[in-house]
Amino acid sequence: MENREAETLEILKRIENGTASDDDLIRYNHLCSILQENNSMDHEIPASFSLEKDQYFSELAGRTFAKKETKVRKIRSVSTVAACFLTICLGAIWYLQDGSPLHKNIATSFKPARTASPQDGAILLMDDGSQINLNDQQEGLIVNTNETDVSKNSDSSLVYGNSEKLNLNIVYYHTLLNAKGHQYQLTLADGTKVWMNASSSLRYPVSFKGQDERKVYLEGEAYFEVAKNADLPFIVVTDREEIKVLGTHFNVNSYPGAAKSTTTLLEGLVMVNGSTKLLPGDQLVISGKGQLKRRVNAEDAIAWKKGYFQFDGAGINEIMEELARWYNFEVQFNGPIRDEKIDVTISRKKSLGDILNLLEATGNLKLTRNGKVITVKMIDKL
Repeated sequence: MENREAETLEILKRIENGTASDDDLIRYNHLCSILQENNSMDHEIPASFSLEKDQYFSELAGRTFAKKETKVRKIRSVSTVAACFLTICLGAIWYLQDGSPLHKNIATSFKPARTASPQDGAILLMDDGSQINLNDQQEGLIVNTNETDVSKNSDSSLVYGNSEKLNLNIVYYHTLLNAKGHQYQLTLADGTKVWMNASSSLRYPVSFKGQDERKVYLEGEAYFEVAKNADLPFIVVTDREEIKVLGTHFNVNSYPGAAKSTTTLLEGLVMVNGSTKLLPGDQLVISGKGQLKRRVNAEDAIAWKKGYFQFDGAGINEIMEELARWYNFEVQFNGPIRDEKIDVTISRKKSLGDILNLLEATGNLKLTRNGKVITVKMIDKL
C-alpha cells in the first residue's frame, strides 16, 4: 500500500506542475481503483474536504484525457498536494464507487490523446494503460481477463464476449486507436458492429451489463450497425454531437480540427444533440456556422467502408485532408485556394501518385511532392 501511495503522490506532483503524461493519468485512475478494492471503505470524508473534493475531481475528470490539452491546469501547490494526499486518496476511494459522480465523469470525459502511428496499424489500449499492437496478434483469443474476453477473427476484426466474470461495480473501458492508411472493424459486447476509418479512435465499455445506456466516444469517422435493444439506448459522443439511437445504421465523421462534422443515417432513427431527429437519407452537418440538415444519398457517406473516396461537391481543402489521413502525408497550401468544387469517385487501392495526377488533370491544381509533404497551388485561369 505504501508503494502505491508513494507512486500516486509522484503522479499527483506531475499533475500539479503540468508534466503529467497520459500514462500517468491512466495509472492514477488505476491505482485509485486498487486502493478502493483494498480498502474497507469505513473511512469518513472530512466535511472540510467536501468542496475541495468536488473542485479537484471535476477539474481532473474534465482534463484527464483532453486531446487538445498538453498540460493539466495547476490545482494546488506541491506542499498542499503532499499534505492532502491521504485525504485525496480517501476522496478518490469514495468518489470511484459505483454510481458516484466521478465514476461516471471520468468515463464521460475521456478523450484519446494520441493516435496510432502509421506503423502500428491498430492499437488496443487497455483500462490499466497497457497496449496491444493488434497487427502482431494471431487469430484467436488475445485478451482473457476478469473484465472481458477479446478475440481476433480470421478477417482481423476484433470481437468482445459477454464475460460472466465481470464485476458490475466497475465499468472497464478499452480504446481502439486506428492509424492513418488503415481501417478496422470490431464487434462490441452487445453485438453492435463498428467499422473505423483511418486516423480514428473509439473508447467503449468492455461490457454494457449493469448500465442504463450504451455510450461510446469517437474521434474521427466510424460506421455503426447498432444491435437493437429498446431498453438500452446506444449513444455516440463526439466533440460536436451526442447521437442517441436504439438500433440503427449510421455514419459519423467528426475529426479533430476539421471544419465540419457530419452524421448520416442509413437505417432506423437517431436523435442528435437531443433536438434534431434524422430519418434514413438525412445528413446533419455541424460547423462553425451552425448546423444544417439535408437529404443525401446515404450510401455515399460510407463509400470509404467499401474502399472508395467519394467526393460530391468537395473543396480542395476537404479532399486533401481526407487523402492525407489515408496516405499519411502533410499538406501545405501555396497561396489562396479558390472555392471550387470537385465531384469524383476514386478507389482507395490507387496509388497516391495516380490520384494526384487525376486531380491535376482538372486543370485547377499544381501538386508538388517532397517526401511526406505535398504542396498545393491553384493555377491562375486566364
